[in-house]
Amino acid sequence: MDRPPRDVEADFWSHVEELAYRLRRIAIALVISSVVVSGLPVSIDPYVPAVKVVPNLILENLVPEQITFRGETYEIRLASFSPFAGFNILFKSTLLLGLLASSPFIAREIFAFIRPALYPHEEAVLKKMAAASTLLFMLGILVAYFVVIPLAFKALFLMTLIAAGEGELVAISDVERLFSMAIGIMVASGIMFEIPLVIYLLLSRGILEPRHFSGDNMKYALVASLILGAIISPDPTGMGMLMLGLPYYALLHVAVLVGKRSYRKRFGENKRVEAGEPAYPQTVAHR
Repeated sequence: MDRPPRDVEADFWSHVEELAYRLRRIAIALVISSVVVSGLPVSIDPYVPAVKVVPNLILENLVPEQITFRGETYEIRLASFSPFAGFNILFKSTLLLGLLASSPFIAREIFAFIRPALYPHEEAVLKKMAAASTLLFMLGILVAYFVVIPLAFKALFLMTLIAAGEGELVAISDVERLFSMAIGIMVASGIMFEIPLVIYLLLSRGILEPRHFSGDNMKYALVASLILGAIISPDPTGMGMLMLGLPYYALLHVAVLVGKRSYRKRFGENKRVEAGEPAYPQTVAHR
């Protein structure tokens, strides 16, 4: 599609057209990555595609086989209650692999969309932000996989067994439901860990001010972090909330500190305003 030169101020529909262009590229990259990565062989003889490994990594590693409570050992068994369960699990595994593989490209496209609104010297920071975005997304997934999901599953099964009473009990759960829950928690956790980067960008651009993150506001941010952790994690004990909310708040705190430094460095002396220059670059058309 034809792109106007960068020094031409863009109207609303130019932004909409550019956004649609970027979203199409992201969708195409996601589809291609999903197909290619899911078919990569983990084992040649016999052939085992990568998409088959994902359900094993989640269901076998995260769902406990037994739970011991008050000296009693209870068995956990998975069952399929739908003829489409296998297809749905493989389809979601394919999308997850595609999302992970294409996440650097997705971050690049997002920052490419906002690139024309940056000063030339700020474009060097763009690549670092894209890399940081990918790393934070992966970090959120790892926290969910290794900490939040095991605690949540164990607590949920334990609560079910306690509610059912004592005796020889076997907990049977829908395999597709558990798998979908695990995927949802991991993706939501990854997106959640992106928010501190957004806060940093808003502070460094002057859209938000340091006063918005001082005093009691950071206490509210801590409460909001725990609430987000509680929403994403289904753990009724609160441990999942803490394990997800506290690392997120630590990242948010670091993002606020760095963002404040960037804000003061850029706007502290008000040199641009005194010189009659705009505090922000004009929003211009994309390349």
